[in-house]
Amino acid sequence: MAGETILIVEDRRESIVHLANNILKPNGYQVLTAMDGQRGLKRILADKPDLVILDLNLPKMDGLEVLKALQERRVTIPVILSTFYGSEQVAEQALRLGAVDYVVKPYRAEDMLRAIESALQHRPAARTAMNGDQSAHPVDGPMPLTRQLERWVRDMNILTRVGKALVALLDEDRICIRSVEAAIYIIRADYAFLFMPQPQGSHLTLCAIRGPYDQRARLLGLPLDSRFALQVMQRGEALVQPRAPSDVAMFEVVGRPLGPIAGAPLHRAGYTIGVLVAAREPGGAPFNEGDIEWLGGLADYASIALRNARACQYLARSAQPTGLKVQQLDTLRRELEQLRKELQTAAETVQKLGELLESR
Repeated sequence: MAGETILIVEDRRESIVHLANNILKPNGYQVLTAMDGQRGLKRILADKPDLVILDLNLPKMDGLEVLKALQERRVTIPVILSTFYGSEQVAEQALRLGAVDYVVKPYRAEDMLRAIESALQHRPAARTAMNGDQSAHPVDGPMPLTRQLERWVRDMNILTRVGKALVALLDEDRICIRSVEAAIYIIRADYAFLFMPQPQGSHLTLCAIRGPYDQRARLLGLPLDSRFALQVMQRGEALVQPRAPSDVAMFEVVGRPLGPIAGAPLHRAGYTIGVLVAAREPGGAPFNEGDIEWLGGLADYASIALRNARACQYLARSAQPTGLKVQQLDTLRRELEQLRKELQTAAETVQKLGELLESR
């Protein structure tokens, strides 16, 4: 695509200049700008751009307030939210208000261009609504099939980006934090937990947690035998329940009952090395089959990332001044070969999901 008009709503002039001159204009897009939320809303309504790139933190009206105003007016021009890492829960609110995607700053040009190309698929529906066609789907009506497929594609792209970011990390604590934050965002959960088995194998440690009132995930390292997490650990397969079972251990940590709950194991060479759990508030919508697929895919990426980090740690410990022993090198080669196979399996899973979407 080329020639479409994109409105940048951003209060930092250097960010506008970079996005306009280095990404949008070289790829043939026309650019409009606004430096606060109120002016951005006025330009959307008056100029009817093909796409809006909306910053979250804006003066006068923030990004969420702009989205709410557009939703109230049933304006369906596609909006990409631009935000910094750590704002995933706020980004989820934006998606519920109609944003079609979000890009985390600092972003690569190819990531922004990919999000733009995907978002512009919403443009015909946006034009119909803006021209007052009453046949357009209302915001709060049933989601049409095409919108469902677009959401699946968006979620798959997000899972792929998050997975690549996880695998690139070499610190186990950061992997734990990013995994629970991603679980909340990808399957629209209120809570996320990452458990790992203790050395003896029969008990669990709660490594990281994030709830609806946490600004970001917290590392705990707390011995905690969650009944539900142990079930997932023992079965070695994903498990979902319409409401969390009576779980005293979880209640002590969260301080309240949980609603719908889902868990996916982290596998390594046939063993379960952890459990990723997501939950919603009581009364929340139950998790569906797609949610379980996304959670399982995220768990696979988390497992690969942990394997990668541990292999690198092993290499660092083994690299003595006298060099590595032959036996150590053989062990490391086997570890890396297993990691390569697991990365390939994860990539094939994403590809199958894409083929499934195309067949629908």
